[in-house]
Amino acid sequence: MLDLYYFATPNGQKARVMLEEVELAYNLHPVNIRDGSNLGADYAKVSAHRRIPTLVDSDGPSGKPLSIIESHTIMTYLADKTRSPLYPTDPATRFAVDQWALHGQATFGPAMANVSLFVSRFPEDVPSAKKHFGTLAKRCFETIEMHLTGKNYFVGDYSIADIAH
Repeated sequence: MLDLYYFATPNGQKARVMLEEVELAYNLHPVNIRDGSNLGADYAKVSAHRRIPTLVDSDGPSGKPLSIIESHTIMTYLADKTRSPLYPTDPATRFAVDQWALHGQATFGPAMANVSLFVSRFPEDVPSAKKHFGTLAKRCFETIEMHLTGKNYFVGDYSIADIAH
């Protein structure tokens, strides 16, 4: 059985969308990161990382339980487990999917989070931070726009690269 420890953040949503896309049954365990529930001893037993999402597969490789952190790793694990076309097996195509999926994880996601923090969440006004992170966010959108011009998906067909964004 699969257990997804989750909060409705972009990364939590990516793991949940992937589970729905590969049509696997799973139990959803909300973990409220706003109240620090993820920092307690109970959640640390599930994930020493103490962040969401975490996927626990009680029937992992070789039939042994496996705990997986980070949404990209969860998506690739589920795709491999189900032999889903969302993560191609051709090495060149897989590399391209990884490249754009990780852009969504490591570049686009953090840029959007920082803009959100400095524009709408922090009570103090920090114009230099707003300008810096606003510029980074604009560049991310420009990069995505350039790449997607004339295409429907990041790499060939719909893939985890699209889910990551």
